Amino acid sequence: MAVTAAAGAVQQLADSLMNRFDANNDGQLSKEEFSGLLGELMGSLKNSGSFNQGEGSGNVKFEGFDFGRAQDPQKSAKDAFAKIAREVGSMPLTKSEAETWFNTHVKGAFEQLGHKVNWVEGDKFQFTNWQGTYTVDFVRGADGPDPAFWWGADPA
Repeated sequence: MAVTAAAGAVQQLADSLMNRFDANNDGQLSKEEFSGLLGELMGSLKNSGSFNQGEGSGNVKFEGFDFGRAQDPQKSAKDAFAKIAREVGSMPLTKSEAETWFNTHVKGAFEQLGHKVNWVEGDKFQFTNWQGTYTVDFVRGADGPDPAFWWGADPA
């Protein structure tokens, strides 16, 4: 009986993960979707990406970013975003806040580092640089109970 309950719990977890990370709802996890799942899992296990910025700024969380390694914001768009977002010290909680936050705090600095922002919509933006053109979902769980910065990038 306990095995059946455990199997049910595992199936519930699998269903929940699939609902959360299967962005296009095709019933399968693409390489990018699976990468997002693993990034979040690793961030949770390491707990190196979550930190509280201090008084007045709320809880700023990063998932899937490795702040233990040297960052190069001029070569990596992800590193550039992480550097800028950490310096801002606050994070949006909703999609509408995310668009305003990005345009106010990130866009100019991001472009100064060589990453052209093509558009911003809610918690997503598209950029072009020497790596190509990518669309990035930068707030996981926007409008939900536990949002966090992450780097859900897909080639455009």
